[in-house]
This record gives sequence, structure tokens and C-alpha cells, in this order.
Amino acid sequence: MTVYGRNAYPDVLADKHSRIRAPHVRPLNDLADKIADAEGIPHGHVPYVDPDLGGIKARALVLLDNPSTKAEAARNGGSGLISPDNNDATARNCREAYASHGIDWHSVVNWNVCPFPTGRENGASLASERDRGTRWTREFIAQCPDLEIVLCLGRAAEDGWRRAAIHRPDLYVFPEGVPHCSQRGLAPKAARHRFDVAIGQLAAMLRR
Repeated sequence: MTVYGRNAYPDVLADKHSRIRAPHVRPLNDLADKIADAEGIPHGHVPYVDPDLGGIKARALVLLDNPSTKAEAARNGGSGLISPDNNDATARNCREAYASHGIDWHSVVNWNVCPFPTGRENGASLASERDRGTRWTREFIAQCPDLEIVLCLGRAAEDGWRRAAIHRPDLYVFPEGVPHCSQRGLAPKAARHRFDVAIGQLAAMLRR
């Protein structure tokens, strides 16, 4: 079996789940349970924020579309976490980019504009689902007082962010056009270059 991320290992995953109520991620993971209640699905089926990320203390939000099959706890092999450590190529691309540019995980947090499972395996969310996600994007942002930067990866994330209509003068939002970090999104050389440049810029901003 090909292993892309540390969340494939039961001991690593168990340790992370033992820390999902740590103070820096508890408000966000309580929000995940609130979303699950609103969607009528069990707690844990809206993936929790990985406690190795910055949580509410993060300075940068990296916003994606919807949970991958490897993030969904309801699926066999799913971690139940939004995490660069997930066992899929998308998470690996994110994790390797963070490492390549020296981004400390404690300075960032990952989230989805459509935080609940869509039912389509690794497919884009629908506009109606992103509409449904806007209230949760707003609540997520409200829980992160130290946030300075928002980086949307892919068109769906950009669309979800626009729909949320968050206007905070203290937030720098990257210009549109940064691709999603899936294998498909980064397949063209130009797309991978744009992604790498954006992560490099994010790293430089976090060093200031």
C-alpha cells in the first residue's frame, strides 16, 4: 500500500484524536460538531482540525473546497481530520510545500468552504453546497482573532470565500488564480509554479 501521510498510521491518528479538544483547536472542533448537528450527521463526520496545526492561534488560513475521502471519518481509511498529514496526494502536496518553504504548522490552519462531506468522491462541491457553507466560513473566521492572511486554493475555494462575503480590512486575501493542490490541479507545470510561488509568498509573509 502506498502511504502518503502520517495519518495512515493508527498510533499517530489516535494521538491526534486524543488532542482534538486542546485549547487552540477546541473552538474550531466544537464548530465541526455544530456543523454535523446542522447537517444531521454523526459527530466526527465533519472532519476536525488537526491539533498539530495552529488552530485559533494561526496567522494564515489555507482554504480548500471540501473533505477528501481520506479526511472523512465515515469512509474506510478516513482520518476524520483536516490535515496536511492525511494519506492522499493532495495533503502530501500541501505538506511538502509547507516543508519546502519552511512554514511552521503552528502558524497556519486548513479549512474547507464546504466543511461537510458532499457524497462525491474527491469531486468539486456544488455551488449550492458552497452557499450552505458560507455561515460556517464566517463562524470559523470569527474564532480566529490572530488571522492575518487567507489563501484560497482552487476556484471552488475562491467562490466559497466570495459567497461568504467577509470584509475585514485586517485580512490580506491572496489574489485569485492559485490552483488547488490536488494532483489534477497541479498537473500543468504552470499551475504547479503558481502554487509554489504562492506558498513561497505565504512563507515570506509569515516570517515578517
